[in-house]
Amino acid sequence: MVASGTSVNKMKFAVDTIKNIAAAKGVELDVTAENIYDVKLEDVSPDVTVIIGPNKFETDIPVVSGMAFITRMGMEQTVDEILNKLK
Repeated sequence: MVASGTSVNKMKFAVDTIKNIAAAKGVELDVTAENIYDVKLEDVSPDVTVIIGPNKFETDIPVVSGMAFITRMGMEQTVDEILNKLK
């Protein structure tokens, strides 16, 4: 799950980029986008949460910073981090 309080376009870019980079590595992911201020983790129960912006969650679910999808630097490394947390 990608969670962000920023624009829908930025969330969509992050979701699409995560899916595309993972697919290029031979991994198919189901990635959703949620508003960080509205989502309840217990309702969506993600395996990993990618957060664009401040982390407001207190959870045992692995969290990855999604700032690479804003700066567009380090996106592949961020996807690698996501994939490692899914193992």
